[in-house]
Amino acid sequence: MRIIVIVLAAVLAGGAVAVCLFAPGYYAYLLGTLAITTLVGVGLNVLLGLAGEVSLGQGGFLALGAYGVGILTTKAGLGFWEALPLAVLLVAAISAVLSVPALRVTGPYLAMVTIAFGFIVESVSVEWRNLTGGASGLTGIPAPFGTGGTALLACGFCVLALTSFHYFARSPLGLAMQATASAPAAARSIGIGSLPVRTAAFVLAAVAAGLAGGLQAALTGFIAPSSFPFSQSILFLLAVVLGGAGRALGPLVGSAVVVLLPELLAGLAEYRLLVFGAGLLIVLWIAPGGIAGAIARVVMRGESVSASPSNVDLAMSHIANAGGSLLAEGVRVAFGGVVAVAGVDLNAQSGRVTSVIGPNGAGKTTLLNLISGFQHPDSGTVRVGSREITGQPAHDVARAGLARTFQTAQPFGNLSVLDNVRLGLLRGAWRGEGPTALARALRGLSFSPDEHTFVTSWVHCKRLVKTSGPCYLLPQL
Repeated sequence: MRIIVIVLAAVLAGGAVAVCLFAPGYYAYLLGTLAITTLVGVGLNVLLGLAGEVSLGQGGFLALGAYGVGILTTKAGLGFWEALPLAVLLVAAISAVLSVPALRVTGPYLAMVTIAFGFIVESVSVEWRNLTGGASGLTGIPAPFGTGGTALLACGFCVLALTSFHYFARSPLGLAMQATASAPAAARSIGIGSLPVRTAAFVLAAVAAGLAGGLQAALTGFIAPSSFPFSQSILFLLAVVLGGAGRALGPLVGSAVVVLLPELLAGLAEYRLLVFGAGLLIVLWIAPGGIAGAIARVVMRGESVSASPSNVDLAMSHIANAGGSLLAEGVRVAFGGVVAVAGVDLNAQSGRVTSVIGPNGAGKTTLLNLISGFQHPDSGTVRVGSREITGQPAHDVARAGLARTFQTAQPFGNLSVLDNVRLGLLRGAWRGEGPTALARALRGLSFSPDEHTFVTSWVHCKRLVKTSGPCYLLPQL
């Protein structure tokens, strides 16, 4: 399967080079537009596919990147290679500031905030005539190469973005984003702070759009407010959903449909949008998980991993030794006139099982929430070892060595069993897992992988059984 992917990638790369260098300028421009749309889609795939948040303001970030390059090259006299990184940095800074109020909300409210941001960018680009050229826009934006070369440059950035997403989705931060989207409370209980994770996803999506905007300004040589309508943001979202949110190749597949299909239907004249829309509805009905998701279900290849022999005690020793005893003194909380927990003292020694027993409504769950950071006590102190954790948020409490489980299990259903265990072992650490992290996760699952192969796809496991012997299957939850 890997050989097929490599051959297919080589054929596509060769075709892109041939189109950019030898085909008429319009085809190179069309290919560049496809690459730019895919680049925006990759960033939005981080926000939507991994973090589970919807943004309808990517057109605004695209405009900021384009105007950044346009203004810096035509008015400040900078070259393209100087203007592009400065424009991307500007977009990153603006998106980080915007994330402060925007990410206090979620779901449809975040979508509305980003819509408002897009309209603000459009209004500023129209009214600030001295800087942006107003409705007339900016012309004469220099490009590093001709149309074909600039389109090829956009294709290069597109390939880099798709490859980066493939590895990023499996990184600790990528797993943390998926965990936050799947089960926010469970994510906090293992040390993942939802706000930093969502902020990182929001900024990465904006940076990808800003980079794409700078490339678009160089490709077209002209930008105006009409170049970035609100419908473009909807088109970006459609490309990600249509291709398959969370899939590495989803933005490429979706962008190919929304960019190239209208061109193929040009002969239908005024009926092409009708046929295009009907086709999209049919595709989404047949493959609600996107085109790339439907293909992956048919031919899925899992990841082969290996580790040393099982030793559960060794795997869990770092957890047992991570913190000291749990000590709670005088913990109290009241909800209005109802005192739920009144001055509770608790001493749970490390390495021992300590039970809290009481009838329904006695406040056992409330006490657990107070200790683990899901609620703040009105008074009292809580310590893990020598560290006081009173009133700290749940993700900080988990990083201190205290985590909680739930009466109803809350696994991260969009991650494999192996990734669920890996993420729990990280305890919110995003800066690398170390060479033994995967082995610890396998040991925690009590597997004995001597001379065996672990995969996450039953299709791949079935093939291995036929060709090279036994394998262990690590299924999706």
